Amino acid sequence: MKEGEISLSKARIVPVKGLLSIEVNAIFSRWIRNLLTIFTIGLPRGLLIVFITVSLSLNGVLFTTWLGQYVSMEVKAPHYFSVILCFLLAILTTSEVMWQNIKERNVEISLYKALGWQDRTIRKMIYIEGALIGFLGGILGIVFSMVILHLMYQTIAWNEFWVFVTGLIVPVFVGVISAAIPGRKIKIDPSMGLKQR
Repeated sequence: MKEGEISLSKARIVPVKGLLSIEVNAIFSRWIRNLLTIFTIGLPRGLLIVFITVSLSLNGVLFTTWLGQYVSMEVKAPHYFSVILCFLLAILTTSEVMWQNIKERNVEISLYKALGWQDRTIRKMIYIEGALIGFLGGILGIVFSMVILHLMYQTIAWNEFWVFVTGLIVPVFVGVISAAIPGRKIKIDPSMGLKQR
């Protein structure tokens, strides 16, 4: 296969050497849509990191000054519930984006199947894409939470480092779960898919 033979965008970020590089190129070929998905995963995760850090380090009281006024708020169950609701929305949004990405790559996936790829390999490729989107969302969430904590308190609670580590692991699971929904429903007939070219 020649580079660019099956995709509308001939530009590649990394050379194609395996499933991971195929998915990195697939993510960056639809970068605007995937960037929005990364924000959808990353921002709730960043807020959750802030809430957990406030709960553990500051006895659950979020305080700062705003326009010269002292502001404080106690972090309670409704705040966590709203973040969990955002995570559920992130899973649904990411699933929809993954489904759209798969539909647009119908010719590419048909070619892989025509070359002998099995459904489980294609599912694995989709899971890798979801995990990469989740990983990038986790990095965004960690950066977002660090910026918020630094702006509010001029410090970052490094003694609660495990919160930041889970801030990277949980979005990967969100990405994989989101990819599992469209990945399980993938049924592409190579002859029909290649006719769409």
